[in-house]
Amino acid sequence: MRITGVMVQYYFTCKRELWFFSRNLNFDFENDDMLIGRLIHGESYERDWKEVFLGDARLDVVKRRGKVRVIEVKKSSKLEEPAKWQLKYYLYLLRNAGVKAEGILSYPEEGKSERVELSEGDVETLEKAFEDIERVMSLDKPPKAEKKPYCRRCAYRDFCWV
Repeated sequence: MRITGVMVQYYFTCKRELWFFSRNLNFDFENDDMLIGRLIHGESYERDWKEVFLGDARLDVVKRRGKVRVIEVKKSSKLEEPAKWQLKYYLYLLRNAGVKAEGILSYPEEGKSERVELSEGDVETLEKAFEDIERVMSLDKPPKAEKKPYCRRCAYRDFCWV
């Protein structure tokens, strides 16, 4: 099965969201948060930006002063932990391809960014997550809905709470 960075983020956010996404169920593309996120992404680091495809992952890479940086731009830090895991997944892919890179998690609207590193413990966590991602994606029905603080802003909310 192919695993993307978005799938890793969804896995650490909501396994139900991951299941819907893996079925190509279209989420609410007109969701204000989605539209704002796309604008922020497009305007951040624009000058130095290169989109790199590595397998099924699409990484936003900036090369500065001889260093390769993978920058993950997010609208807000509300889902900071899942965003970190998405970025760690990209660092994992690059490491496996023989590329040493550093990760930056950026929140331009909040004026903050954070360096993210990949530890050996993170590698173990990711490899276990890959197995569970495959399990979730192979389910006949989505996992049970769990009420979380960010559900009301989720693009898939209508699949869970209507």
